[in-house]
Amino acid sequence: MRSETYSRDRYHHGNLPEVLINEGSKVLAEKGVDGFSMREVARRAGVAVAAPSHHFGNAKGLLTAIAAQGFGKLATSMDLAASASRDCEDRVVAMCQAYRAMGMSDPGYAAIMFRVELVDESDQRFQEQSHRAFDLFAQALKQAASANVDAAQINYAAQTLWATMHGLVDLKMIKDQEAEELIRFAVRTLLAGIR
Repeated sequence: MRSETYSRDRYHHGNLPEVLINEGSKVLAEKGVDGFSMREVARRAGVAVAAPSHHFGNAKGLLTAIAAQGFGKLATSMDLAASASRDCEDRVVAMCQAYRAMGMSDPGYAAIMFRVELVDESDQRFQEQSHRAFDLFAQALKQAASANVDAAQINYAAQTLWATMHGLVDLKMIKDQEAEELIRFAVRTLLAGIR
């Protein structure tokens, strides 16, 4: 793999786009969307100011890449959590717990993943990763629901659960124990409606 070298800081990267995405997520975690800048990302990565633009075109391109990586991390976390349980309802709960944990531990990704006005929704990787994460919810709910539930109901249920989890990430005043109880209640209530 060719290294990217920028003499300004004599800093060498084996995979500069990945470094820029990671540094960008840190900027988002610390400064939020309003404090995000390509210049700050480049500074933190120790590369020339033009480096992020070279790889991502503009801020929207980099934000889209950060969001796509966030959805990929979310999908992987949810999939891993679900695989640890044999019970259908417990799998959905575990996925929700993984969703909240990722949102709390990676606030930079969470800050941009759902800001559709700031990302390029037509980007192929963004679409693939966001659909992958959402589809895991839908598949888990389908397995936990009764056999005669139609696809539209599953989709609505998945959207409802998705929105609920997003709210539990955003509402910082809800502490861990209460969040656990709310997750279990939300899943049980939702499944009761589609069984």
